Amino acid sequence: MPTAPPFLFLPFLLLLLVSTPRPVAPASTDRAALLAFRASLSPPSRAVLSSWRGPLSASWLGVSLHPPVADADPPSVAGLALPGLNLSGPFPAAPLALLRRLRELDLSANALSGELPCSLPRSLVDLDLSRNALVGAVPTCLPASLPALRTLNLSANSLRLPLSPSLSFSARLVALDFSRNALSGAMPPRIVADPDASGLLLLDFSHNSFSGEIPPAITAIRSLQGLFLSDNQLSGEIPSGIGNLTYLQALDLSLNRLSGVVPPGLAGCFQLLYLRLGGNQLTGALRPELDALDSLKVLDLSNNQISGEIPLPLAGCRSLEVVILSGNEITGELSGAVAKWRSLRFLSLADNQLSGQLPDWMFSFPFLQWLDLSGNRFVGFIPDGGFNTSSVLNGAGGVQGFPSEGVIPPQLFVSASVDATGMQLELGYDLWAAPGIDLSRNVLHGEIPEGLVAMKGLEYLNLSCNYLAGQIPAGLGGMGRLRTLDFSYNGLSGEVPPAIAAMTELEALNLSYNRLSGPLPTTDGLQKFPGALAGNPGICSGEGCSADAGMSEGKMARSNLHGWLGGWHGENGWVSLGAFCISTMTSLCVSMATLLCSSKARSFVFQPVRIEY
Repeated sequence: MPTAPPFLFLPFLLLLLVSTPRPVAPASTDRAALLAFRASLSPPSRAVLSSWRGPLSASWLGVSLHPPVADADPPSVAGLALPGLNLSGPFPAAPLALLRRLRELDLSANALSGELPCSLPRSLVDLDLSRNALVGAVPTCLPASLPALRTLNLSANSLRLPLSPSLSFSARLVALDFSRNALSGAMPPRIVADPDASGLLLLDFSHNSFSGEIPPAITAIRSLQGLFLSDNQLSGEIPSGIGNLTYLQALDLSLNRLSGVVPPGLAGCFQLLYLRLGGNQLTGALRPELDALDSLKVLDLSNNQISGEIPLPLAGCRSLEVVILSGNEITGELSGAVAKWRSLRFLSLADNQLSGQLPDWMFSFPFLQWLDLSGNRFVGFIPDGGFNTSSVLNGAGGVQGFPSEGVIPPQLFVSASVDATGMQLELGYDLWAAPGIDLSRNVLHGEIPEGLVAMKGLEYLNLSCNYLAGQIPAGLGGMGRLRTLDFSYNGLSGEVPPAIAAMTELEALNLSYNRLSGPLPTTDGLQKFPGALAGNPGICSGEGCSADAGMSEGKMARSNLHGWLGGWHGENGWVSLGAFCISTMTSLCVSMATLLCSSKARSFVFQPVRIEY
C-alpha cells in the first residue's frame, strides 16, 4: 500500500500545536493564589495588604520571589513573611497550597484560626505559624506531607490532644517547637526517624501537659543543642544517657514531677551553658562531677529535695552567672567554692539549712545584682566589707531588666533560636531583677553595717526576722533608688531617721516590732505606709510627744511587757475591763462548785499521793 509523503502531515501537526492549551504561567497562578489568600482574611485585616495590586513583584508586602533562570521566565513566590500584622480569619490552606514553589512561610503573631492542614506546599522548608489561634491536633500526616521541612514552629497556639506515637520527622529537620500549647499524653517515642542521621538542633515541648517518662530515644539525637521540656507533668528519672548529648548547650526540665538524683552522666554535656532542673522532686546531694561544666552560666536546681553541702569541686564552674539553689535541704557552711564564682550576677540560696557565719567575701562579687540568703540558720554579724565592689549595687553600672516593681521576685528568661544556615543554636538569657539583698529569717546579730546602707544602687533590702540591734544607720537616706525596705522583727532602737521619710522612690516600708522610740519625722513621707511602725511602743507623735521621747530603753522594755493593757485605756475601756474581771470570777466560781459537788472529781483531785524513796 503506497504511503503518503511526510510533508502532507505538516498542516495537521501545526494545527495540533496551536489547539493544545499552554500551561499557565507561575506568575499568574501565584498572583491569583495570593489574591485568594487576601480575600480569605477578615475584611479589617485585608487593608494591610493593600500593596498587593498590579503585576506580581517583590514590592508586594512580605513577598519574596525566586530569581529567574532566564529573562523570559515568569516570577514565582519563594517566601511569604507576614508576621505580627493581626491577620485574622480561618487559616487559608487552599490558596497557600497553590504556591507550588513556596519555601518559607511565616504567619506568626497573627490571629489565624482553625486546624492545621496537610495540604501545604511540599516544597516548604521553613514554616512558622506560632502565636496564632490554631486548634485541634497536630496532624500525623504533617511530616510526610512536608518532606523538605527544616524548621517547624507551632508554639503559642491552642493545639490539644496527644501527639500520635507514630509522629516522626525526617533527618532534615533542624528545629521543632511545639511549646505553649495544651498538648497532652506521652511524648512520641521517636521524634526523628533516624537519630544517627538527624540534624535536629532544637527541641522545645515546654509549657504543655505532656505526661509519662522522658523517652530514652531523645538521648540518641546526638546533634541536639537545646532541649526544653519544662512546665509539663513528666515523671520518672532523668534518662541516664543524657550525657550522650555532648553538643547540648541548654537543658530545661524544670517544673515537672521528675524524681531520683541528678545523673552523674550529666557531666558529659560539657558544653552546657544553661541548666534548669528546678521545681521537681529530685533528691540526693549536689554532684561534684558537675565541676566538668566549666562553661555553665545558669544553674537552677531550686525547689527540690537536694541535700548535703555545696561540694568544693564546684569551684571549677567559674563561668557561673546565675545560681538558684533555693528551696532545698542544703546544709553546712557556705563553701569556698562559691567564692570562686567571680562572674556571679544572681545568687539565691534561700530556704535551705545553711549555717555558720557569713563569710567576709559575701559581698565582694564585682557583678553582683541580687543576693538572697533568707530562710537559713546563719549566725553572727553581717560582714562589714566588700560593699563597694559591685558596680550594680553601688549604682555605677546599668541594670539589665525592667523596673523593680515588675521583677520582685526576680525572673529569668531564656531565648533560643536556630541559625539553620550555620547549623548553630543561638542562646541568650535575660535576668529581670532589681538590685537587691535579702538576709531575712536568719539568726544574725549585731548592728547594721554602715557600708550596707551606703550601696546607692540597691532597690530592695530585707533584713527582717533577725536579732539585729543598735540604731538604724543615718546613711540610709542616701539610698535614693531604694523601693523596698524591711527591718521588721529585730531589736533596733533609737529614733527613725528623718531621711527615711524623704525617700521618694520608696514603695514598701516595714520597721515594725523593734524597739524604736522618739518622735516621728515631721514630714508626710511616712503617712503612705500605715502599720510600718507597729509594735514600737516608744514611738510618739503629736501633742505630748516630747515627754515620751526620752523614754529609756528599760522603761520601754517594761512598756512592751505590759503593753497588752493598752487596749483597756480610752473611751469605755475601764467598763470593758470590769466586765472581763466579773466574767472571769464567775467562771472560776462555777468551776469550783462543779468540782466540789462531783464525787469522782473530789476523789481524783484529793486522792493521797504515794512517794517512794
